[in-house]
Parts: sequence; C-alpha cells; structure tokens
Amino acid sequence: MIGSIEVNYGVKSDADCADRKKPAKVSDGNSLHTSMKGWIQRICDRREWCRLPKPNRRMFVDNNSQDNFLQITYDCEIRPAEWHSIVACENQTAEIKCEKGEVKIVNARFGRFDENTCTKTPSKMTFCTSFKAADRVKDKCSGTPVCYVTATPDNLGSPVGCDSHPKYLSVDYECEEND
Repeated sequence: MIGSIEVNYGVKSDADCADRKKPAKVSDGNSLHTSMKGWIQRICDRREWCRLPKPNRRMFVDNNSQDNFLQITYDCEIRPAEWHSIVACENQTAEIKCEKGEVKIVNARFGRFDENTCTKTPSKMTFCTSFKAADRVKDKCSGTPVCYVTATPDNLGSPVGCDSHPKYLSVDYECEEND
C-alpha cells in the first residue's frame, strides 16, 4: 500500500524521460497550489493504488502551462493483516464492528477512487473525495464496539472533483482490545 507521499512539480522540458529511474528536475518555487499535497494524500494514502488527473490549471497558483508535470514520490508498505475493510455504496449503511474490542479507524474516504465500485458504467473520475469523511467516521466510530455510517454527502461531506457516478464510502479499521 502507498505510504508517505512527496509531491513536486516541474516543467517537461527540464525532464529526462529516457532515464525513468532518475527523478525529474523539479521547481524550487511555490507555484503548486497549497492544497495539492493534502488532496493527493487523501486520494492515495494507504491505498493499494490510486489514479490522479492530468495536471491542470487549478493545481497551480501561477506558471501554469501545458508543459507542467507533477512528480509524486511514495513509499510502499505492507498492509497489516489485522485491518478490516468495508465499502458502502452511496445511500447504503456500513456496519463497522469488532467481535472483540473497540473500533479504531485507520482511514475512511467518501467519493470515487476506482472505475467500477458501485457503478455498472465505468467512471474516469477516480480522484473525487470528501475532505470531511475521515474525521466524521472517526468521530462517530472510534472507541465503540459497533457503529453504523450511511454513505451520503450529508453525513460525510460533499466530495469534490466528481462526475455524476455514484460515490461510495471506503473504511479501513482495526479492533483494539482494552487491557
């Protein structure tokens, strides 16, 4: 799964694409929008894989051109065996429960992160997310043996960057036993 993430940007004309193992030259400036790293982390953090949009003008404060690129560097980690996962399609309710102990939310996302989950028609918008979902699920579920979360924008915050395809809630959690 994807661990720590670093986001930089540069200009394609400064990159040597023939040497794929060598990091591209990135800019020292602050033209990348301040929310980009957090947005990318919300989409990709602790996921097996993620897909991001091509760079566009909203990602940059200035120096926006067709020649810009994003360079994302990340570590791969092994997913802990004790994690549980649950997915609830939009308007469905997820039951998050522990047979023993209490729920500890590892991560929670509401939006769209792949092409096919909860839809019969594949979506190309796999980078849409609510910035409030993780905190809302943690507030509701952490420290309880069971909780129920309905996958709606009212409960989890409205995802941004979406198309009209249904969204879904994805939760990874573990059960902590109290001593």
